[in-house]
Amino acid sequence: GIIKQTDGFVFPESELGVGTSFKIYLPKYVEEQNDVVVDNEDEAKNEEKAKDLTGNSTILLVEDEDAVRMFASRALKNKGYTVYEADSGVSALQLMEETDAHLDLLISDVMMPQMDGPTLVKKIRETDKNLKVIFISGYAEDAFKKNLKADEKFAFLPKPFSLKQLAETVKSVLDEDE
Repeated sequence: GIIKQTDGFVFPESELGVGTSFKIYLPKYVEEQNDVVVDNEDEAKNEEKAKDLTGNSTILLVEDEDAVRMFASRALKNKGYTVYEADSGVSALQLMEETDAHLDLLISDVMMPQMDGPTLVKKIRETDKNLKVIFISGYAEDAFKKNLKADEKFAFLPKPFSLKQLAETVKSVLDEDE
């Protein structure tokens, strides 16, 4: 999937009793003028801002992979956040109906059975237009962007991610517009 998303090709070659090999062709990277090079001063400022990664907001975490959900939930709870967990878009909507908690942030996997992340966000934003969203996925951001309206605001965190990357992304999204 990742190879196809980057306009690449995969060609398997298999010979009985010998084995299988895969030839992977990826397009050549061409640096564009708008590619940003971060200088040391900007990097130092970013590190300074990201030192306090704690918070007390309420987060709904929707992820169908148990291990990823458990890791992310534990990491966020350790940073002081209140975390509600759901294993699918359908169970997330059910959870929202059953609880009166005010959500500050939705963190959702993009690809899930029954209901994908973008569909979940559309349904939730019918009643809460300002809910902040972070999509997490092993797929490239562009692969699902076309399923959202052009004006949809969200952040993206590619899998696999570290505890620090998760905490920094959550903190920066929650601090936006404050």
